[in-house]
Amino acid sequence: METDCVILEKRPCQESALLVRALSPDAGRLDLMAHGAQKISGSSFPVVDLFQELAVEYSMSEKSQLGNLKSAELKEDFSAVSGQPKHLIFAGRIARFLLDNTQPDIPLPLTFDTLVNVLRHLSAAPGGAGVWSMMQCAVLFKAAFLYENGLLPEVDGTKGEFLEQLMDAGINNDPLPECSQAYWRTLNGWLNSLIEYHQLKKRKEPGA
Repeated sequence: METDCVILEKRPCQESALLVRALSPDAGRLDLMAHGAQKISGSSFPVVDLFQELAVEYSMSEKSQLGNLKSAELKEDFSAVSGQPKHLIFAGRIARFLLDNTQPDIPLPLTFDTLVNVLRHLSAAPGGAGVWSMMQCAVLFKAAFLYENGLLPEVDGTKGEFLEQLMDAGINNDPLPECSQAYWRTLNGWLNSLIEYHQLKKRKEPGA
């Protein structure tokens, strides 16, 4: 099987293997074993690292939801997020939220596209024109996740149009709809209340 994914977690397992957990648009959460990935030479997985978008090939067993990572090719590297400590912590909490609240074999294409764009902005040079703030990233990510899982209530009229523009921005990396910082905070608070209401696991993000 082949898919794209963003690496959310990796940790040593056994003598030379890595347990890799990722989000895929068409396979949901992926839990994969990369055998031999810790070897200094001869590794087939030199690109497997946190916050990288990869094209992977893997196989699954009927007896386990833990797959075998066969190959990985780098598509986009968001590791520059580590150069900004607050952004790194924030990205880590997004990763933990996804690992806690997603399941294998449940596609999440809208959440995946929004995650890629959020990481793209978090890893950009701070203060650049059009770069999303952490607050905006938080709102866009939460809105996409809640919408795709059927947890975002329908809103009509002007507010509904605004939310549609907001979703399009997160999914397609389009320009954000114009609103004040106070309204971004209001939106974030509303989304947090929905997350709490639906009893999703959530850890507080810095500044969001």
